[in-house]
Parts: sequence; structure tokens; C-alpha cells
Amino acid sequence: MRKRSHSAPASQLPALKQSTFDAFHQQVHVLQNRERIARLLRLFSSPRKRLGLTPDELLVFFAIGYLGTTIANGAIKVVPIGLIDVSSLLGIPKETVRRKTMRLVDLEYVESTPKGVLVKELKLWCQMLGSAVT
Repeated sequence: MRKRSHSAPASQLPALKQSTFDAFHQQVHVLQNRERIARLLRLFSSPRKRLGLTPDELLVFFAIGYLGTTIANGAIKVVPIGLIDVSSLLGIPKETVRRKTMRLVDLEYVESTPKGVLVKELKLWCQMLGSAVT
């Protein structure tokens, strides 16, 4: 009985070395940007303390603002959007989005209309988004 070797064929060795090299450099790049990770983590912990929002509620709040705001002719336009759009963007169930949105309505961060939901506190949304991306 022959023992099978688990090593790659010689023709694949340069590709494997390059792949390992690329993965290492990608990891180094991510770790060099640890401050961005710290800001992201603070972003998700801060609303819980200050605003009483869970991370899921914060994501839904961001998604509603992202989908429902545009800039046209130098003016900010806020339009209602459907919960299905939020669900599709975030990849979470519509029922979860509905529950989180109702909580945001109760807190008066978003408004529910017959055409959908929209950000009610645009200034707060912009401040929180600014904290996330800077």
C-alpha cells in the first residue's frame, strides 16, 4: 500500500506561495488599520449607552437613512422607503426589520407613513454616520 502525500504538486507551489504572501499582506493591512476597527466598535457601543439603541437598531437606522435620503440640486431629499428594501440591504428578515423600526418610531428617530419609513432625526443620523466613517 502506497502512502499518499498531502503536499501540492511542484507546479502549484509558486501559486500557493503567492497566495500565502497575499493573505499575509492583507492581514497586515487590516491590523494596521486597527483604529478604524476601534471606532466601529465604539460606534456600536455608544448608541446603546447614549441612545438606548441595540446594534441591530443602529444598522436599521443607518439603512433607512441610506436608502431614504438623496441630494438633488443642493438640497437633501428624504423619502419613505419600504421595510423590504431595508431587509434586502441588510440581509436580515423583514420581521426583524419591522420590530427594530417600530422601536425607532417609538424613540422618534424615524417616522412611519403609509408609503414607508423615513428618518425623522436627519441631524442625528448624519452625526452618527459621520462618527462611523471618519
